Amino acid sequence: MNEDGNAQTVAIIPALCSDDEVDTALVDLGGVTAIERVVNTCVAAGASKVMVLRRAIAAPLPAGIEVEAITTGDKSDVSDSLRIALLKLPREADVVLIFPVGHALVEEDTVLALRARLQRDGCAIAVPTFRGDHGYPVAMTRSVFSELDLGVPTLQDLVCRDAVRVAGVATVNHWVISDLRRPEDRSAARCQLSGQPWSTLAQMYRHRSHRSFRSDSITDAQIERLVDAARHASTSSFIQAYAVIAVRDAELKQRCAVLCGGQRHVAEAPVFFAVCADLNKLARACADQGTIVRSDSFELFLQTTVDAALLGQNLQLACEAEGLGACMIGGARNQPIEMARALELPDHSFVVFGMAVGVAADDPPARGRMPLAGVLHWDRYDSSDILDVLRGADDGMRDWAKRCNAEQGGYNGRPVDEVKGWSERMARMWGGESAYAKAREALQEELRTLGFEV
Repeated sequence: MNEDGNAQTVAIIPALCSDDEVDTALVDLGGVTAIERVVNTCVAAGASKVMVLRRAIAAPLPAGIEVEAITTGDKSDVSDSLRIALLKLPREADVVLIFPVGHALVEEDTVLALRARLQRDGCAIAVPTFRGDHGYPVAMTRSVFSELDLGVPTLQDLVCRDAVRVAGVATVNHWVISDLRRPEDRSAARCQLSGQPWSTLAQMYRHRSHRSFRSDSITDAQIERLVDAARHASTSSFIQAYAVIAVRDAELKQRCAVLCGGQRHVAEAPVFFAVCADLNKLARACADQGTIVRSDSFELFLQTTVDAALLGQNLQLACEAEGLGACMIGGARNQPIEMARALELPDHSFVVFGMAVGVAADDPPARGRMPLAGVLHWDRYDSSDILDVLRGADDGMRDWAKRCNAEQGGYNGRPVDEVKGWSERMARMWGGESAYAKAREALQEELRTLGFEV
């Protein structure tokens, strides 16, 4: 304790970096590097000493920051590095704050709240929580931290060893569970620092599909607000040729899940949105004016389908902006006639895709996207670097597979092949004897049955 009776806190910042990854510590965050931001936060929150764990191959830290840099082996993991820090821990340290550099946007108030909670009786470990999920930094007593040298393998094992001594400290700062090592989180961070918190751009970078949901219900008012916002999407010639069915009835959701190929998250989500291409209103307007809608027009078919897609993307962004998780369901086209009957759709309507929505109970690794050079062209389409683009897409897919296996134990409960790239996966899905193409060979005829004479 110091003279005022407060616990002496030492902050330990894991900032390891290998030669094949982005050096998170040196990522620019609004003109300040991530490591400088974390150090400043720790000092402002009252840390008496800051120790930074760094591999020997990593680039030098910015000049002028007052830290004790601890060099680790180039193959050392976080646990090994923390054990080295334990040996160098000052004798007077009572509290240890583990603050990974990837969580650099966590603010001083969160650290202060962790320290305050730790000083209450019966608490040996304090962790921040965002919507029930544990995050970082983690504060603990010196005696608990010392257990790393007594056979406890990892920091996570240390935290989970005895739930009784762990206290959660709720925070509205989502950065306790975000991680700047992930490219989508780095992009979101830059957007947040350059504009308003959770700007539209930041939300776009943060997107990922969620397939596990909590039991929290979604109110009528929220559903109305989300769809009301979504319907302000652009619409071709103002035809507004879309409709949304909000399915909450458990039996009907189960039926929809079966028609979507047995996707359990459709049934488990609090609400399943069926996003429809809908010419029914247009057909009625034409009839009232003494004419017949041109349902044989391929252009009109494209317009209503694009309209539905634009509304659906808006709806997903609206859901994510309000803290909900969502997953688009293309399987809603597996059996379009049966789906239309289940939802009692009128003629000239079909479900373009579905969307399972709720409070997410998972945090899947984002898949990332194809390199920008494969999407953005200047003045004319440029194929000169297409092989580099495909290699980049392949590498991105393999990296996602590795992260899924390491962080989630696989994808949808199954290990992911870490060798296949994007190209091989797409060729298998849509080349030659494509199972996807065969499964929907009858789609055109089924759409005719539903009133689209394309």
